[in-house]
Amino acid sequence: MAARRLLLAYALVAPVVIWRLSTSVYPFLRTFYLSFFDNSPVRRSFDYVGLANYVAMTKDSNVTESLSFTVFFAVVSVLLQITLGLGIAELLNQHFHLRTLVRTINLLPWAVAPIVTGAAAVWAFNQDYGLVNDIIWRISGHRPLWLVNVTSARFAVTLTDTWKNTPFLAVIFLSGLQGIPSEIYEAAKIDGSNGLRSYWYITLPLLMPLIVSMAIFITIFRVLSFEIVYALTGGGPGSSTSLLSYVVYLQGFRVLNFGYASAVAMLLFFIVLVIGVLGFGLLRRAWNRL
Repeated sequence: MAARRLLLAYALVAPVVIWRLSTSVYPFLRTFYLSFFDNSPVRRSFDYVGLANYVAMTKDSNVTESLSFTVFFAVVSVLLQITLGLGIAELLNQHFHLRTLVRTINLLPWAVAPIVTGAAAVWAFNQDYGLVNDIIWRISGHRPLWLVNVTSARFAVTLTDTWKNTPFLAVIFLSGLQGIPSEIYEAAKIDGSNGLRSYWYITLPLLMPLIVSMAIFITIFRVLSFEIVYALTGGGPGSSTSLLSYVVYLQGFRVLNFGYASAVAMLLFFIVLVIGVLGFGLLRRAWNRL
């Protein structure tokens, strides 16, 4: 009977495992394999080139510039999202009228599809009639060229991504705040601690495992982000706002250079792997400090 139950358990789990292997493990192995080939249906080539694709990446200005923007985008966006997310969560945790409605409205930007957010941001950052420039013009009398200048275009992409994804992070942090017992704050208040000291010495340490785990999660998704860049700037001006995931798209689906695109994808995988390993090390330290 025990053997039959074990066999039934394996039989029930097998379809999910097979499906997962076919949709995740096989594509990864296939991508790793193709990264060592010059594979292009346009040139009808499938030649083994060893590490030539990886060497070519070091000499490709588009890849190096995309790598620099990927790092900038991930670091700045994650820092802004965590900082603003903690602040919004603290506000949503207060007692006020229509609190449930405000919490619901807070999630609306996150519920919008990224491609729609990017398309709407094109209008928002328009020089002549965009909402952002209209506000800046009313204050300073200037209308910046957001999507033409390299620096401002990078900040436009980063701010758009921050606006869209911070509400989700705020809700996660809100759930963490609600899990902290109120008795701890009451005891700290009796001991003479004010609100700022309580937040620094009680709230942040208790939330740190959640903050670190969410930082890992959103950093990986920022590195792999694609839709906002595709809809907002198309990687421009030049390749200044092109993320590595966008380079994979261009090489794989526009140029049809599958071998080179696979090599860039493996670089992307290596970056995600490093983020995961370092992040989980920090997460373990955060748990050990509790």
